[in-house]
Amino acid sequence: MGIDFEDRVVLVTGATKGLGLSFARCLAEAGAHVVLNSRTPYPGHSLEFMKNEGLKVSFIKGPVEESQELIDRVMDQNGRLDSLVHNAGFIMDKTLKKMSDSQWSDVMGVHLTSAFKLTRAAWPHFEEAGGGRIVFLSSATGLYGNFGQANYASAKLGMLGLAKTIAIEGAKSDITCNCVAPFGATGMNSANFPDDLKKAIKAEYVAPLVAYLVHKNCSESGSMFEASAGSFKKVRWERSRGLNLDPRQEEITIDKIAKSWEEIVSFSDSEHPDSMGEALKVMYERLLDNA
Repeated sequence: MGIDFEDRVVLVTGATKGLGLSFARCLAEAGAHVVLNSRTPYPGHSLEFMKNEGLKVSFIKGPVEESQELIDRVMDQNGRLDSLVHNAGFIMDKTLKKMSDSQWSDVMGVHLTSAFKLTRAAWPHFEEAGGGRIVFLSSATGLYGNFGQANYASAKLGMLGLAKTIAIEGAKSDITCNCVAPFGATGMNSANFPDDLKKAIKAEYVAPLVAYLVHKNCSESGSMFEASAGSFKKVRWERSRGLNLDPRQEEITIDKIAKSWEEIVSFSDSEHPDSMGEALKVMYERLLDNA
């Protein structure tokens, strides 16, 4: 039997166009009742077209920043909430030295702060239902940076820290959270793309990964994935083996750091900790061995 979402309610924010609409359609086609949210007006033909196909979809208009009100309306209308896909967002590009406080806070608010507020509002409903699934739409900009997008990059990478913490705090209640950094051709980003490229990077090619991550059978949590053009890759932290001195036996100086710089930054030997505890254990184990 294939993956299906029968009797499941999934909220998708920023769902009336582009990537969000592709996520909503994929989930609805898999049997979910999908609640589409957007601050823009009723999505008209897109929603009606899905309804005419027999898909279970509904629409709640409103800013995602009003997160508690949004979750309350989903519960009032459907009586349950099983999964959350936070896709809503926008960019407001400006170089850091010219960026205003509002350009920073507005972008941070819709992406990162709303991720926190949506999760907080949904949490008691997930606990009562015996579990819940969350996906935050992150970005390669958060992983690698991008000129003129200090606000957006900070918000998108901040989602990963939030997801990892949700994964820890939600484990006992079967609440999972993951991030996906997608790239798909949409009306907003692909006007000048060659037609062959547009065909290869359609937004709907990202949707199955997002859908699987919010399925009850998926136990993955606290992870980041990149997805585009049929490629799906999990991202993990890597750190160099680095310079490892024992401060009880030798002096730690600036000169020693400078002289050892190539050793510190070399990835010829690397480590891949997946938790704070493991990161510290690997860092300190040589001290314990020498105790």
